[in-house]
Amino acid sequence: MNTSLKEMRIISHEELEKRIEEVQLLQEKERERYALVKDTSTGEHYVRYTQHHLNLMEGGIEEVFDHLLPLDTDDVLAVVFGEQDYTYPAQWTKTYLRGSNSDPYLWFDPSDLPGDLDDDAAGREISEMLDAFKQEKKFDDESIQRLFKQIDDMLGDKK
Repeated sequence: MNTSLKEMRIISHEELEKRIEEVQLLQEKERERYALVKDTSTGEHYVRYTQHHLNLMEGGIEEVFDHLLPLDTDDVLAVVFGEQDYTYPAQWTKTYLRGSNSDPYLWFDPSDLPGDLDDDAAGREISEMLDAFKQEKKFDDESIQRLFKQIDDMLGDKK
């Protein structure tokens, strides 16, 4: 089978693991791992970013999220020699595969997303709104709805 992963719409975890071979470990932290991998069927290279997430809401179940960013031939060497950044999400601006050992891998196009929110600024603003809400000490349905509308309006302006 010499079909490129780029031509496939849905790829099972088993199929991906059969075809992918690690070429070089790029970076490893406690819950994140980056590696340069190669599709043994086609010779195409990818940066593989794996993230381990401990889901406390589900009783401490560990979830593993996997992302594969296709690399052009020139980019492979640039990544290996440390001349090109490969970190997620900053450098993942073109279509990439994402999935897990429990979900099939699908192509994801980040260009379809709305503009980035400044998460820190939005968080501070929401925190200030919540502080003001608590100080008023009005916890009736109408006041809560007004707070939610205020937050929704603020987030809508930032998109």
